Amino acid sequence: MTWTGEMVRNRLVEAFEIDRRLPRDRLRTTGSAWPAKPIHEFVDVVYWNEGEQRERVWESWERSAGVSPQEITRMEAAFLWLRLVPVTERRCLEAWAKAAARGFNVKRMIKGTWSRSTFYRHRDHAAQMIADKLNKHGDREIWQTNPSP
Repeated sequence: MTWTGEMVRNRLVEAFEIDRRLPRDRLRTTGSAWPAKPIHEFVDVVYWNEGEQRERVWESWERSAGVSPQEITRMEAAFLWLRLVPVTERRCLEAWAKAAARGFNVKRMIKGTWSRSTFYRHRDHAAQMIADKLNKHGDREIWQTNPSP
């Protein structure tokens, strides 16, 4: 797959939508994200192997959280992409994606700070830089190199 700036922008919007669906009370705790109480009777769990047990706990967590482990992985990867670009471009791209995911008016958000053309130029440049690095290094190998711009 060849990445484009538009694909990167779409993935970042998706990441902020996933972040929004995460249960906030689980993120504020310092303990485990696993359920606090048993979700199955002991007699049910006795004959499960470790893989089955882990899978059933994840299924239960997905139902309560509304977010799958795969979505969380995609979200975390997209958020890490932001580290690949300079701070100014990063801030514009991140602010735009967050606004788009939440349905905020971007024009109102940047009022008094940026001109619209400058803001979108920074956003597009950041997205294209990320796409170029993903195309060059691949999604998985990119973190083996130095993530600084």
